[in-house]
Order: sequence, then structure tokens, then C-alpha cells
Amino acid sequence: MDNDIAHIAQKVAHAGRNVVFTGAGISTESGIPDFRSKGGIWDKYRPVYFEEFMSSKEARIEYWRRKAELYYELEQAKPNPAHTSLVRLYEMDLLQAVITQNVDGLHQEAGLPDEKVIELHGNTRRVRCMRCQKITLYIIKVGARCVKVVFQSQ
Repeated sequence: MDNDIAHIAQKVAHAGRNVVFTGAGISTESGIPDFRSKGGIWDKYRPVYFEEFMSSKEARIEYWRRKAELYYELEQAKPNPAHTSLVRLYEMDLLQAVITQNVDGLHQEAGLPDEKVIELHGNTRRVRCMRCQKITLYIIKVGARCVKVVFQSQ
């Protein structure tokens, strides 16, 4: 195993300009469930697709209801050693960018600059207004009888 690690480290150092692709596996150690695995969100619900979201008030309500259900887990999650290792590679000028399927923002929270993270499926920590295109942060407040989404200026 040590030989394998040494071989990989040598390849990374020799290449110099590396790009890493990450998926759910990097964040499960941070407590975020894999959406596709048994018991994950897609096991419970079918996705709300963009066209449906844009054309249906009911779909938007359902989307935000689900978002509230996941919000606590996402807010509690912190970067793990895999995230911080990528930051160290970036600081050593051995990592040019991260392309991720994850929506948790943990690469940025670990210290990677926003412009070095390409998020294929967006980010659950911010939303874009579909009218003016402004990007804002948001928080979800769950009360006894309702869910309130509070948008914050970025």
C-alpha cells in the first residue's frame, strides 16, 4: 500500500497541473449521505427537474420542502481530511481545479477558492434568481408549522 501511495504522489508531483474529479464518496465521511445509495434522497423521492421547477408552483414548494429536510445535515457537515488534502495540494501548486458532482460546498469551506471549484450540479448554499440572475446565500428556518427561506445578500 505504501508503494502505491508513493507511486501516486510521484505522479501528482511530476504532472504539476492536476485536476481532481470528486463525487459523493468524498463527503460521506462528513456525514452527508450519498443521494443515490439505498436510503439516499433519490431512494425516497424522484428529482424535481428544472423545467418542472420553473413551470409549476407545486414543484417549487416540493423542492423547498425537500431542501429543508436535508438542510440540517448539510449545515452540520464540515470538511474532512480528503477535502483538506486537496487544499494542501492546491497550496503546493499541484492542483489547478476540482470538478465536483457534490452540492455541499465543502471544498470551498476547506479553503479552495470558488473559482477553482467547478460544481456540475450547483451548490446547496446559494441560489440564483431566475429573473435577475443574482446569486444569493440563503438559510432555512424550520418552524412548528412552516418552512421559511431567508435570502441573504452576498
